[in-house]
Amino acid sequence: MSPFEEKEKEVILEVKNLKTYFYEHDNVVWKVLDGVNLKIHRGETLGILGPSGAGKSILAKSIFKLIERPGKIIDGEILFKGKNILTLPNEILDTIRGKDLALVLQSISGGFDPLRDMTYTTSQPYREHAEIEPDRQEIKMLVISQLGTVAIPEPLRTSDKYAHQMSGGESQRVKIATALINNPSLLIADEPVSNLDATIARQILDLLRIMKEKHRLTMMIIAHNLGVLAELSDHIAILYAGKIIEYGDVETMFYSPRHPFTQGLFYATPSMAIRGKLKPIPGEIPDPRNYPSGCRFHPRCTYAIDKCKVEAPNLEEYEENHQVACWRAKDIPDYQPG
Repeated sequence: MSPFEEKEKEVILEVKNLKTYFYEHDNVVWKVLDGVNLKIHRGETLGILGPSGAGKSILAKSIFKLIERPGKIIDGEILFKGKNILTLPNEILDTIRGKDLALVLQSISGGFDPLRDMTYTTSQPYREHAEIEPDRQEIKMLVISQLGTVAIPEPLRTSDKYAHQMSGGESQRVKIATALINNPSLLIADEPVSNLDATIARQILDLLRIMKEKHRLTMMIIAHNLGVLAELSDHIAILYAGKIIEYGDVETMFYSPRHPFTQGLFYATPSMAIRGKLKPIPGEIPDPRNYPSGCRFHPRCTYAIDKCKVEAPNLEEYEENHQVACWRAKDIPDYQPG
């Protein structure tokens, strides 16, 4: 079944034809997102995979309507539980963001206020959305409980720490605890383990998987790391040059990718399944100010034909629950990791 068809499960988020552009002084347009479509159902995790510059972080910020000048969302719909975020007034949006819709942004430092302790930081979304001002003791107990939920070993001690006293792993756990304190319907995590060492990254991935299984958490995980998405995702969407070029369930995407770029990602990634030399993808990601005509991957594609150079393919069903935007999807060789 296509990811854009209705299922019995509740649709938590649906993005339709989203276009987010950035403008320079000479009015040059950066088409960072240029017609993105996706859908997430309750209890599922959608992984967004793509190279640096593909528009992954801008997608997360667009969903939260956090795009500021010189950027602008110029077209599309972002339906969160049926309501179009792009048309909601700010006073309504403020009741959703941080409560029902939560975001963990990519940040090396954690993004914490250096003058506030973790009790204040973690409780901020709860305090902002509380109908009645909670007392200090209630806040303290809630934060300690929340930090314990994300497996921080000494939650009481951590609640009193400041940003400069936090390790990378602690900071990431606190960010997750903060995002989940209001039991949101959707968590979007942008590169949740990209700045952590392997041991801490493993712990964070285990934590997110446990939270998903225990609380039926609905998530969008943004990453450029294949292993991260293999751990957490039910479905994966490949974002390239502002467009989703392939979509499928995690098993299909890892064992039967059809788009030449997706196959290239696997062939270029170290893996126990890959023997011999890795195969780099030739060329570079196109400049969003001047995308090539036709398929945006065609200048780097060894399978491109004349049609690819002049006519952009749509994302169409290749087989059940698998969509590909490629004129030659049926013709290119099967992916063979060995």
